[in-house]
Amino acid sequence: MAKLTEEIKALFEKQMVVIATAAKDGTPNVGPKGSFIIVDDDSIAYSESTARKTLANLKENPKAMVLVIDRLTGKGYQLKGTAEMVNSGELFDRIAKRQAERKRAPVKQVVKIKIQEVFPV
Repeated sequence: MAKLTEEIKALFEKQMVVIATAAKDGTPNVGPKGSFIIVDDDSIAYSESTARKTLANLKENPKAMVLVIDRLTGKGYQLKGTAEMVNSGELFDRIAKRQAERKRAPVKQVVKIKIQEVFPV
């Protein structure tokens, strides 16, 4: 497993994060997610509120690539991993509370991604 450095964690706090997925047939999808959090040194998670293409793809094919880039410096990271759906428990409650505090759409699903590879971009 790849470890998330303090530099990568800091980027997640202040930059937009984009996730790329692919359906079982290979059809790609990419989209921004403003709710990503660091779970631990090798996992990230986000609130899926729309439950559309990204979530459908992850249910068919759990492989994902997450991109975070500092807009000012252009420095960033590509994180590749495997997603799992979280429907209850501490992580779900933590993200649902955060989304409610931010006055965002209610959480339909929490997606946790275990990071296997990290690449600088």
